[in-house]
Amino acid sequence: MGILDDEFEGDFGSAKSYSSPLRPKLPPLRISTSKRVQARQRSAWYNRQRGAPHVKLAPERPAGQQRVIIKLKPVVHASVGGGGAGSLMRHALYVERKGAGREGDAVQVFDRDLDHADGKAFVERCETDRHHFRVIISPEDGGAIEDLKGYTRTLVQRVEQDLHTRIDWIAAEHHDTGRPHVHLLMRGKREDGRDLVIPRDYVSRAFRERAEGLATELLGPRLEPELDLFTELDRELMAHARGGEIALSDLGNDGKRSSRLVQRLNRLETWGWAEPLRPGVWRIAPELESKLVRLSDQKERERATARLLAREHRGPEPWRTRDLEDAHSSHRVTGRLVGLEKLGDDLKGPHLIGVECIDGKFWTARAARLEDLRNLAGVERGAIVTIERATPQVRPSDRTIWEIASEHGLSYSASLHQELRPSDRDTYIAMHERRLEALRREGLVTRDIDGRFHLPDDYLERVAQREGLGGRLSARVSLLDPHSLEQQTQYRGPTWLDRMATGIEDARHMSPEGFGGEIQAAWKQRETVLKALGLGRADGNDFGAAEGWQERLRALEDQAVRDRIERDTGRVAHFAREGAQVSGLYTTRIHQAEQTLALIEHGDTATLVPWRPEMDRALNQVVTGYVHERGFGFRFGREVEKALIRPIGPDR
Repeated sequence: MGILDDEFEGDFGSAKSYSSPLRPKLPPLRISTSKRVQARQRSAWYNRQRGAPHVKLAPERPAGQQRVIIKLKPVVHASVGGGGAGSLMRHALYVERKGAGREGDAVQVFDRDLDHADGKAFVERCETDRHHFRVIISPEDGGAIEDLKGYTRTLVQRVEQDLHTRIDWIAAEHHDTGRPHVHLLMRGKREDGRDLVIPRDYVSRAFRERAEGLATELLGPRLEPELDLFTELDRELMAHARGGEIALSDLGNDGKRSSRLVQRLNRLETWGWAEPLRPGVWRIAPELESKLVRLSDQKERERATARLLAREHRGPEPWRTRDLEDAHSSHRVTGRLVGLEKLGDDLKGPHLIGVECIDGKFWTARAARLEDLRNLAGVERGAIVTIERATPQVRPSDRTIWEIASEHGLSYSASLHQELRPSDRDTYIAMHERRLEALRREGLVTRDIDGRFHLPDDYLERVAQREGLGGRLSARVSLLDPHSLEQQTQYRGPTWLDRMATGIEDARHMSPEGFGGEIQAAWKQRETVLKALGLGRADGNDFGAAEGWQERLRALEDQAVRDRIERDTGRVAHFAREGAQVSGLYTTRIHQAEQTLALIEHGDTATLVPWRPEMDRALNQVVTGYVHERGFGFRFGREVEKALIRPIGPDR
């Protein structure tokens, strides 16, 4: 089908250089029996003179530019009277085909304004046109662009600016191939009714540059491709090693396999982890597996760091970027939360957290599971957090794989997963298959020709060991204030900014540069707010806080929380005291400046108790428990619900 196929073997390599086109001259007028031909000649000349050729873009791809494949095909209709409408309709139906959506559902076309556009109406508008354009837009890292519709709309808008005309178009996302992409259909008419002619140079270069520039704005700079992981070849080489040395004569007589092993040794040599000792004998570095895992993780981490910085419209800053895992084991850093980025394909797996810290550095840390960051749910971007080291743990996906495989002789497949857990979605099951495929490449599991994975007896122990390879440590994240620094200056309650100013929080490492300088400026604004609340006064150049000002701030915050709950739920809210028994429906969590609370509703009242991460398992369920000095000890489940909710009988 040519351009209709969802196959992208195109090259993401360096852009070709093109010589600047000569200024086109007005084509000579020729005697023709067809006025339509003359009109097209003049229209084409106009587009060449006033359109896209005058957009001057860089001839080479800038360093770090994201890569995008653009396939553009002009389709001339069989006859101007509408003979091409049938072909266009068939292509529109192809674009809207079932099963190509993000979740395996049907595709719905969209346009500049609507997420659910009318494809048939677009085809009808094209019936009398001479031609239309079919475009495939395939970003190399399209899976990381969360809003492909928004990306497409912005891209078409920039193309319209280049061509100096509004374009009538529809498009659709396809997610049924290895790379998410967009099919774009554009009318061959300009806004003023003339034929839209897109010059060859714009099609071959400028259109792609616009797409790549926009992708770079969204995703940040592109880093070099990841280096090889610890592979089956590495595992085989280590199996042949004796005292760290490998004799090529021990690699077997399989010429093709032996050749690949030697090629791998040459690759390891370029990294300094293998060296020829004498003819036919190599030495490999100790802890080769750990080194390769660290190298691969570092490349993935650099890419995630670049995306975090891109959110603040900043490029890579290696001179002040620090990894928590490279610091002292007891090192803790505090600052404002910049964001989270996933590491790998598992949406619930390891994530990178970025924090702009008071020491003037940008710190990153690896959290082994998204679940470890659930205390950050609902906080503002810019919330104040502390990060410190923790220990790696087995992923939930690995536990799920083990539980399913244990029921089928330590083997796993998508069909077995679906059979045991029919409520799990296809995308969730596919995530487990991708995890096992990554482990297969590293030699931890095997796969037969039927696609079934086979696990070793010590699967959980081996994946736990893998999580700790190469310094793969996890981070413990503590929330100090859910509000950004800007919100804290105005907040009617105690804040982390107040604690910094009074010396309660450790400010020994605060730098006057970067976030440290922002803190000092914010405190000046905070002083003005506290004065207006009657909680402080000016004492020369210094600020004097009123007696009991922090207790009064806590009272203001508590009252605001109670008022908000009563306004939103109609229930009277109160804070549970230590030793109180609390029962009811756990409905939500509420972030205060110094603690997070769980809201438990019962009848006309609502009780606020200390929140614990484990409580999220009981969300929207009946709980019961006691408040104690360490938090809230609770139980939930069907038995608790039966005991607390008694049916209304005839005597009642």
